[in-house]
Amino acid sequence: RVYVKVEPNGYQPDTLKLKKNVPTEITLETNNVYTCALAFTIPSMNIKKVLEPNGIQKIIFTPTKSGKLPYSCTMGMYRGEFIVE
Repeated sequence: RVYVKVEPNGYQPDTLKLKKNVPTEITLETNNVYTCALAFTIPSMNIKKVLEPNGIQKIIFTPTKSGKLPYSCTMGMYRGEFIVE
């Protein structure tokens, strides 16, 4: 399980470690966010989630490849990455 705080100007922390082939639950917390950071995507996993401006939402997936797994808003303005080991 990992936690990401979605802020108006991006994601915190913006780098997290995950384990390959282990199901992962991402908890995304928003608090008065009204920017494109609400449109959370993990492009290589074909994951797209539009978040509510306030609240906690979860995404569950299993990373299957080692290396960097970038995530961003749909516009690419706000970015981060998972390091899959």
